Amino acid sequence: MTLLLLAVSLTACVSLPKAYQSKDEVISVGPGPEDMVIDTISEQPRLLVSCNARRQSQPYYGEINIYYPATGQVRVMQRHEPKGLSFYPHGVDLVRVRDTLVLLVVNNADSEQSILRYRVYRDSLVYLNKIVDPLIVSPNAVTGLPDGSVLISNDMGKLGNFWEALLILKRAKIIYWHYGHCSVAAGKFCYSNGITNRDGKVYLASTRQDKIFSFDMKDSLMVNKKVVSKMHGPDNLRFVGDDLLVACHLRFLDFLKHRKDSTHLSPSTAYQVNVKTGEKKVVYYDNGAQVSTAATALEYGGSIYLGGVFDAKMVRRRK
Repeated sequence: MTLLLLAVSLTACVSLPKAYQSKDEVISVGPGPEDMVIDTISEQPRLLVSCNARRQSQPYYGEINIYYPATGQVRVMQRHEPKGLSFYPHGVDLVRVRDTLVLLVVNNADSEQSILRYRVYRDSLVYLNKIVDPLIVSPNAVTGLPDGSVLISNDMGKLGNFWEALLILKRAKIIYWHYGHCSVAAGKFCYSNGITNRDGKVYLASTRQDKIFSFDMKDSLMVNKKVVSKMHGPDNLRFVGDDLLVACHLRFLDFLKHRKDSTHLSPSTAYQVNVKTGEKKVVYYDNGAQVSTAATALEYGGSIYLGGVFDAKMVRRRK
């Protein structure tokens, strides 16, 4: 407990951005919309939102919600999968592999840590396969490569070992999967989190190292590690043009309190980062009244969308 309080005290002094004078549109979805992707390939543009109830006080809920920006409609995506599959979604990614649109889902079931692959149709997800391997110990985020291979971001070297995060021990590894085989793509991270890729480069957020890294992808390895930018508590990564949108947790103590008590606000912040210069600017800030503990920021159609880790809502802010 002493170490926890020390870690909290070190993060409590982080300055917060100035609040914007604007009101967000609150969108009711399933609890815990921790991650989301935009699907512009299907008939009507939509957000696929990974929802999972994470508070002990909440009943089980694990679904992929669909949000249509044009109409404001929200519904649950139908899934066709093996009977009895435990579905506890976390990080997601959408990738086109030849003629197939594939949704990758980090599945944090108590019985098994895995990555689920689904083929995406207009009204449903159809199960393709499950990726399970001893190297996939504590998956948090995932990104798909154009050839169908997958990079998986473990946030810890051992599931549930939060001492790693508190002591900033660099034991987490990024795993490369290619049709049945897993290997280590890169290692020595502390609480590696959001991961994405574009044009042969991979971008990775480390929540406890307070950095975003870039790598070149060479075969199954992430090489030529560089620091793109430094910021406190980066979470998921999404592209906006050639820049990255990064949702960050600036107040760890408020995050922990909000996890237990929904009335305790936890600020939400998102930065836009130039991947070439590392320059960053605040594109979203809220003290938690509209959305707390935002884990993903995504821009589409002139609006920024954010989803939090615990509450049953996301927000839309028109730019």
